[in-house]
Amino acid sequence: MAFINLLAALVLSLTNLQQGEQLFLDNKPREALPHLEKALYENPQDEKIYLYLGIIYEQLNDSAKSIQVLKRGLNVSQGSKDLFYYNLGNNHFRQQEYTVADQMYSNALEINGALEVAYLNRANARLELEQFQEARQDYIDYLRLDPDTYQRENIEKLIALLGQILEDAERENQEELERQKALLNEVLDSLKNASEDTRNLSAGSEDIQEEYEEIDIED
Repeated sequence: MAFINLLAALVLSLTNLQQGEQLFLDNKPREALPHLEKALYENPQDEKIYLYLGIIYEQLNDSAKSIQVLKRGLNVSQGSKDLFYYNLGNNHFRQQEYTVADQMYSNALEINGALEVAYLNRANARLELEQFQEARQDYIDYLRLDPDTYQRENIEKLIALLGQILEDAERENQEELERQKALLNEVLDSLKNASEDTRNLSAGSEDIQEEYEEIDIED
C-alpha cells in the first residue's frame, strides 16, 4: 500500500509536459493530448510542445488543427523550423493540397538539406502534380541520403519508370506514355502505403528522442 501511495505521489509530481511527453513517446496520443495542451498554456514559448501537439493532431486525423498549431510553433521556433515545415507538408499532403505540401517540404530542405524523408515526400507530392523530372530527382536524392531504406526496390522502380515516361513524352509516344503512367501509379500506391511510417517523428518511433537531441531543443 505504501508503495502504491509513493507511486501515485511520483506521478502527481510530474509536470504536464513530462506526463504528456511520456504518453506521447508511449504512442498514446489521446492520453497525451490534455497534458500537452496544459503544458503549452504553461510554456507558450516551448517549441517542442507545438511539435508534439502537431503530430498528435495528425495522428488523430485532425489535419486542420495540426496545421494550425504547427504554424503557431513556427513563430516561436529557434532550432527546429525544418521539422515544423516537414510536418506541415505531411498534413497538407493528407489534405491533397499538393502544391502547398511541395512548398513546405522545400522550405524544410532549404533549412536542412539532410532531412531525407522530406525528399521522399516531396517526390510523392510532385508525382501528384505530374512534375515528373523534379520527382525523379527527389527520389534519386532520397536514395543518396538513405541508401539502405527498406523501400529502395520500389523507389528504384519509380526512378526507372519516370525516366521512361520522360523519354516517351519527348518522343510523343502517347500510347506507351499512358501505359507507363499506369505502372507508375501501381508502384506509387505501394510506396505511399509504405511511406506512411517514414520518420515523421511520430509517437512510438525510436528516432524521436534522438531527433530532438540532434536539434538541441531545450527542455
